[in-house]
Amino acid sequence: MDRWSEANRQAVEMGRKAVAHIVGQRHKDGSVTLGSGTFIDRRHVLTSAQLGEKGWELTVRTPEGRKFPAYPVATDPLYGLALLRLEGRAEEVLPPLLNEEELFAGRIVLALGDSFGQGVTANMGVVVAADRSIYRPERLPVDGLIVTDALVHPGNIGGPLVTLDGQVAGVSILSWMHGLSLAVQAETAWRVANQIIEYGEATHAWLGFGGEAQEVDPAVAQLFALPVKRGVAVTYVAEDGPGARAGVQPLDLVVYVDGQPVHQLGAIRRLLSRRRPGERATLTVLRGGDLLDLSIEVENMPNLAQADNG
Repeated sequence: MDRWSEANRQAVEMGRKAVAHIVGQRHKDGSVTLGSGTFIDRRHVLTSAQLGEKGWELTVRTPEGRKFPAYPVATDPLYGLALLRLEGRAEEVLPPLLNEEELFAGRIVLALGDSFGQGVTANMGVVVAADRSIYRPERLPVDGLIVTDALVHPGNIGGPLVTLDGQVAGVSILSWMHGLSLAVQAETAWRVANQIIEYGEATHAWLGFGGEAQEVDPAVAQLFALPVKRGVAVTYVAEDGPGARAGVQPLDLVVYVDGQPVHQLGAIRRLLSRRRPGERATLTVLRGGDLLDLSIEVENMPNLAQADNG
């Protein structure tokens, strides 16, 4: 076997341990739906939101053929993912998660799935963009997305996106446009799942301000001993949003959230989303010649219910 094919075979063999085959049945009308999912631990699976709808009697099968009844815990309206809980415990050793710092444009990935229960399928491609934000039709921003040309289709939506060394890079969610597909970064998907497990729903932070990436003036960076080269320049602030209440102003340059550097709006939202609504976080901004710490209250995006219904 050639080296390329052998590398792909090994990646599938390692990554398949995260793949779940899901069957949903409605005895009332006799309908059946099939899908793929991603094990996040030995008792929970992320899958398409369709399989989280009420009325389905769900069965999850592991890669080794063990079957478990399952039920939906909750559906996340922003990412279109459902979290299922097994009535039992799978024993498979799951592959590791890829550190988001090791995800980059050009990295080879495989979109895995097992929708029909006939074995794991694999579609190979490369990462086109490692950390993209897009807007839903309701103008809700969706952060932490991987853009890839690995084909995502009904058979592997909800399945894992894995690297050639078998690490889980994300969860496939959508065939997008122009031959490109979307997956949620593993760190973001696991954060959503764990918040659902602990609180019943995930946090999706609303900023109430907009901005764009901007270089930090080297002289200013040296003055404040900042180890960052870029921040987010605030271009507008909504009148009654979390940003305005925290004191954010146009032309502020946001450089840290809770001490972690940020280079784009999506990074600010994702760091705030690690907290619960009502908790507070610290935005560090450059304003003129001053470095200021602003306390911002975490609030969920408005109109998430519209996304849930759409």
